[in-house]
Amino acid sequence: MTTSETPQSHDLNFKTILVENSWDAITFAIPKCEQFFQYPPEIVPIREETLKLFFSDSFLRTDAPFLATYEDLAFTFLLEHQHDLYSFSIYQLARYVSHLEEEYERDVIPIVYFPNASAKSKALLKETKSAFMGKRYHYFTYEAVCLKDFRAKKYLGSSNIIARLMMPFMRFSKQDWLEVLDNAITGVLELVSPAEGLRRSKYLDFLTYYFKLDKEEWKVYQDYKQAQNQGEVTDMIRSFLKEEGWIEGKNAGKIEGKIEGKIEHGRDMLLSLFPQKLGPIPVEIERAIHALKDVNRIDNILARFMEINDWQQLKQYLN
Repeated sequence: MTTSETPQSHDLNFKTILVENSWDAITFAIPKCEQFFQYPPEIVPIREETLKLFFSDSFLRTDAPFLATYEDLAFTFLLEHQHDLYSFSIYQLARYVSHLEEEYERDVIPIVYFPNASAKSKALLKETKSAFMGKRYHYFTYEAVCLKDFRAKKYLGSSNIIARLMMPFMRFSKQDWLEVLDNAITGVLELVSPAEGLRRSKYLDFLTYYFKLDKEEWKVYQDYKQAQNQGEVTDMIRSFLKEEGWIEGKNAGKIEGKIEGKIEHGRDMLLSLFPQKLGPIPVEIERAIHALKDVNRIDNILARFMEINDWQQLKQYLN
């Protein structure tokens, strides 16, 4: 498998996956949550960054804090993605967690997804602590999801969409790559409704990019599905990706395809995030979002997500 030529924002790719599938991301990282909660809690996104303590501070950005409420309990689950292990700072994460705990007065459970790291790596610091004369003054840890340590075959047929989407980063043998690829792709087709065409195409693009398929491997997969009398699956995948302008953007190198794919991606983020925060989306707002064609304008609205507290405010940015 080769590296795709099209540059990708790994942070944005993973942020989309985690935001849209927050409960699956939490239960994949901490399986015991499914036993602790008899049914999925209500989950809503909260702020994306804390305010600066000093103007010289950099923003303490993270991927996705969520408030989970269950009966009379409330927790903040913090989902973060770190593609480059050497860019990760446990100290920055600890600062961010303490800010959230102070601001929302709730326990914070930090979860960090590491696609390219093993828990055995010496560079991965899993806890910080300080003590003096037998007394502990500080302790911090987090849930590290080191995908390189996961065996892909264990999750074949999983009903958790995160498990299927994370398969490109898990361990599997060269002999098993075809089975793993097929299971990840069929997972998207089985677990994401046909009515959610954009979401399907986005996840298929995620898989084809991170499995790093070249033309020969794609042909092998097509032949594999044809042999199973399922050639329509590969036709469907090509149709989805081409429809969103992503095959043109990646394989033919057309700038128009890449820009259109990013615009569609941004629209989908708006349609996913704001209803979670503000409730059912008004028809005129939905139409206005679908009409957006300026990627910079979309990015600007997403950057103001925490400032926008009602549909009227959002409408002003859309007009």
